[in-house]
Amino acid sequence: PLYFANEKGERYRSIGCYPCTFPIKSNARTVRDIVKELRHTRIPERAGRAQDKESEDAFEKLRRDGYM
Repeated sequence: PLYFANEKGERYRSIGCYPCTFPIKSNARTVRDIVKELRHTRIPERAGRAQDKESEDAFEKLRRDGYM
């Protein structure tokens, strides 16, 4: 599954998957590992969202334009 770390030490967060988001660096290979990681991480949930790389308010623009 995309949500568990692969052999490159990367995994996807709970929102979206490739190509909408980019993987984060992680060694979490189980649900327990993910919970431990989330307790100590400073990486926001939306960190890997491709559309957020365009501009900080990309999500708000989509919402305003009726996509959400």
